[in-house]
Amino acid sequence: MKMSSMNNRLIILFSLLVILAFSVTGFITETEAAPKKSAKRVQKVNPDDPTSVIYLGTKGKLAGTGDASKPAGIGYQKGRAWHPQALEAAGLPKDKFGLIDWAKIVRKGYIKPKHSLTKGVDEFPPLQMDVIIKAKGDYVNDVRYPHEIHTWWLKCEVCHPKIFIPAAGQNNMSMVGIVQGKWCGRCHNKVAFPLSNCTRCHTVPKKQASK
Repeated sequence: MKMSSMNNRLIILFSLLVILAFSVTGFITETEAAPKKSAKRVQKVNPDDPTSVIYLGTKGKLAGTGDASKPAGIGYQKGRAWHPQALEAAGLPKDKFGLIDWAKIVRKGYIKPKHSLTKGVDEFPPLQMDVIIKAKGDYVNDVRYPHEIHTWWLKCEVCHPKIFIPAAGQNNMSMVGIVQGKWCGRCHNKVAFPLSNCTRCHTVPKKQASK
């Protein structure tokens, strides 16, 4: 009885192994027969390649790389008249921060700003008048405000009387307010040179107190 029972178990085990073997073989065959999905090709953009798609214009031609040492299209060459790199290479005077010193450019006669874009408008010469603004700190030079260079770019009514009251001692200015965008801060730190260039404005030494 024991031998017969063991034989039956062996037969059942053998049958299960055969069934399992056929199942695995069929699964492998189906997997190999299934069509492989094609992987999507990802186009890598190499910014060092001057012919890369990121430098092409709408017509598929090279528009420019931003690097003068690399080939560029007509659009880039035409734009060199105003391109920052063209200005950099023009030898324009700069301040200690490396920013273009537009005031010095005007004074040296490199450019001559127009009073107005409207034809027939009378030209007014720049106002030759400096104003000394007393600095509140004892160890900070006073400010020389030159009307000349400002009136190259701006009309009087741009600043007076809305921003500056045109009377001595009537503008209680502070550096905190200027940094917040008041008075000089309406332009400086935005379209004019930054406030971090302290010695650009504070140029007048305080007079020594008489002993």
